[in-house]
Amino acid sequence: HPPALCRLLAAHPSIDLLTHSEALELRRHDDQWQVLAGQQELTRAPVLVLAAAAEICRFAQSAGLPLKRIRGQISRLPANPASSALRTVVCADGYVAPPRDGEHTLGASFDFHSDDLTPSVAEHAGNLGLLKDISSDLAERLQADQLDPAQLEGRAAFRCTSPDYLPIVGPLADAEAFAERYAVLAKDARQVPQAPCPWLPGLYVNSGHGSRGLITAPLSGELIAAWLEGEPLPLPRAVAEACHPNRFALRRLIRGE
Repeated sequence: HPPALCRLLAAHPSIDLLTHSEALELRRHDDQWQVLAGQQELTRAPVLVLAAAAEICRFAQSAGLPLKRIRGQISRLPANPASSALRTVVCADGYVAPPRDGEHTLGASFDFHSDDLTPSVAEHAGNLGLLKDISSDLAERLQADQLDPAQLEGRAAFRCTSPDYLPIVGPLADAEAFAERYAVLAKDARQVPQAPCPWLPGLYVNSGHGSRGLITAPLSGELIAAWLEGEPLPLPRAVAEACHPNRFALRRLIRGE
């Protein structure tokens, strides 16, 4: 249950949760990152990790990251004695979860074009069809043929993905300075420039986790912590490099875009 997990994590004594505020601008001042809402400073810190899905593209420092949103809808199905025997999540092209508070969660749809977060009857119907593909036995136990999609409840939200469907995790560079400093790659991609990367000190990103965020986001947090503390990486360097934010800027340079 992701909301319950988020509430548990946010209750940590080292975490201060600031609600009912909207970060509109990031500014570097006196070796600190200021998070601003107009003229109001919400917070400041020497290290800032942007972990707000595609919303991080509103900030000038991360506006060039090619993040996209994909709408998904889940359906809530009433549990019954037969379906309550389910004790684990069952996954195929979608998933159905064990009952919680008398309901199963079923999903989730994929809509690459809609920006409307109002749950739709059509996608509830699609999720019921997905249930039959996941498990005909569960579909029978949940009496899916007798459920009216128009009467189901659920919710819709956006997944955040990247063009190569890998997360975007790591330190951010100054995009304009990066393009200037490594412009030689546009002429010869075999070059190995010796100039240091123009990092934005203390600014990191953890986004683009798609449908696997409950697995990849915590591991990515460990990766960022390892970079910050100079510790061994928690995963192979090749994987860390494949997820690095700079990969897109490098590809654009090499392609001459």
